[in-house]
Amino acid sequence: MRAPSAHNAQPWRLEATGDDAYDVAYAHADRLLADPDDRDGLLAIGAFIETMALAAEHRGLTLTFAPGVVERGDRLVLGRLALAPLDREPDPLAAAVERRVTNRHPYDRSPLPPGLRDRLAELGCAFVDPRAVVPLVRRASVMAWKDRRFIRDLRDWTRFDDAADDGLTCDCLELSWLDRQALRGALAAGRLPTPIAHAFATRDVRMTRASSAVAVLGVTSRDSLELVECGRRLLRAWVTLTAAGWSYHPISIVIDQPTALELPALCGLADPVAIFRVGYTAEAPTPSRRRGMDRTLTT
Repeated sequence: MRAPSAHNAQPWRLEATGDDAYDVAYAHADRLLADPDDRDGLLAIGAFIETMALAAEHRGLTLTFAPGVVERGDRLVLGRLALAPLDREPDPLAAAVERRVTNRHPYDRSPLPPGLRDRLAELGCAFVDPRAVVPLVRRASVMAWKDRRFIRDLRDWTRFDDAADDGLTCDCLELSWLDRQALRGALAAGRLPTPIAHAFATRDVRMTRASSAVAVLGVTSRDSLELVECGRRLLRAWVTLTAAGWSYHPISIVIDQPTALELPALCGLADPVAIFRVGYTAEAPTPSRRRGMDRTLTT
């Protein structure tokens, strides 16, 4: 329930197969319109698997993933997960996974400690100065607010009731009363005129500037299992930050829009697929709502 996913769509399904094993699948009904190549969806499945693996170790279990891609009606089965007793010390990150949450507050600009930076680099993170990313964020944000697919996805998953049981609630997005009214107008209009889109983009720009660094992860191919594996590394990077008392916040619009073509020159990765801001803040985040197990587990 706590695993991250784009717009909190939680596109995974678990089908119990017996003996503490489950087929894990990507539910096509929950794919995002602004994710036509399923990049975000498959990264989310990887993040789900790694979340489950760490949560299992925190409970004295070990999780194995046996890949096996099969189309099955309305879902793409990616492999089988199996639980067994843990016969070694738990992963050092296991105790921190349930504290992981996106923090959308401004961060101070203190540089990452060298040891933390090294651990993230070992997971494949390339680092970019936030100031270099700001122009891409500004243009990507304007494009997104003019993109009907992006607005439609937001409409499907935004919840103006902070007590909603799923989706992106306004309190977790850290939206002021004025921000909420502006968002209502944007969702009703379906897309924004360029001048208003520029106004909306200022929040994304402000958040990007208020960061210690921007981290990027890439792949060598868009093979579904490689994206799943990258999603596992992405989740470990976020939990690594959580365990160290630091924060992160995805800025995926840079990759979701044509600005993605300019990102390799900044980060040195041939095919960037995930991007997030990193920094420290004492401000506590508001956790987002999650679907219950009855909506993601089939028996």
